[in-house]
Formats: sequence, structure tokens, C-alpha cells
Amino acid sequence: MSVMALGASLAIVGSTFLAASASAVPVAPDPNQPANGESAPGHSTESTLTPWFSPVQVPPPAVTGGGARSRTIVYRAYPFLSRWLHDAIGRQPLELNGAARITFVDPVGGRTVVVNPNGHCDFTDGRNLGAGTPLRPIVVDAEGFALTIEPRLHRVAPGS
Repeated sequence: MSVMALGASLAIVGSTFLAASASAVPVAPDPNQPANGESAPGHSTESTLTPWFSPVQVPPPAVTGGGARSRTIVYRAYPFLSRWLHDAIGRQPLELNGAARITFVDPVGGRTVVVNPNGHCDFTDGRNLGAGTPLRPIVVDAEGFALTIEPRLHRVAPGS
């Protein structure tokens, strides 16, 4: 999933400044995030920071913390696959929910920075039969980097 590739790339860039220990709380995908870049309250996708031809579209992140007294600033992002890439992959009996968390210390300001991209791709395009079957989650929790991908296998309506 491209969201996870984004998270991995950010982890590599920030690896020099990674926080000292893995998090005690595993990262979990946002259960309220609509699939496939659909916009919803708290998950606005109308404008993106990336051009239309980018395979991953990235709306502006939600930023919390960072005030004068805060030692931690969190960037929560909801990137999604561009429509052209989603269409190129085609309808598949698979749904993926995922989240990553990259934590590092800002070498200039000394604050802890957390980057938390979340993704939700439904390759059934909503034509699944029932809730599907959850598969074993993919979980990584390492120093400064955490990742969870929750795959779900679906049956897709015939003829769709």
C-alpha cells in the first residue's frame, strides 16, 4: 500500500534522529477513515499537496501540539491512492487499513516529532458481499517506527 511506502520513506529520512525507544502503544489505523480518498468530516480530501499525476495524493496534515509549552508535535495525514492508480490496480477482493508512526527528535528545536499517516483502500469498490474475512495483521514496532496493516479478504458480487 502506498501509504505504507510513504511511512517507510519518512522513516529512512528521519532515521538519523529517531527517538530512543519503541512506543508502548501499537499504532492502529483510524477506523473512521473513509476508503479510497473519500472526503468526510475530519478527513478532508478536496485539496492535496501533491499534483494530480502523483500516485499518492496527500491532503494537508492535521497538526496538534507544537505550542510554546509543548514538547511534542504530531502530524496526522490521510494520504490515498490517486484515482488513476486505483483504477489501474482494478477491482480486487481486498481491503487494506493501515497506519504508520514515525517518531524522531527535531535536531534544531529538540521537540519530539510524530508523523502518523493513515490509509484505507477498498479494492472491491464497495461491491463486496458482507464484512469479509480479516487476515493476520502486519505489525512492525521498532525504534522510532511503527506500522500496522490490517488486510481483509472479501467476496465480490458476481458480474461486478
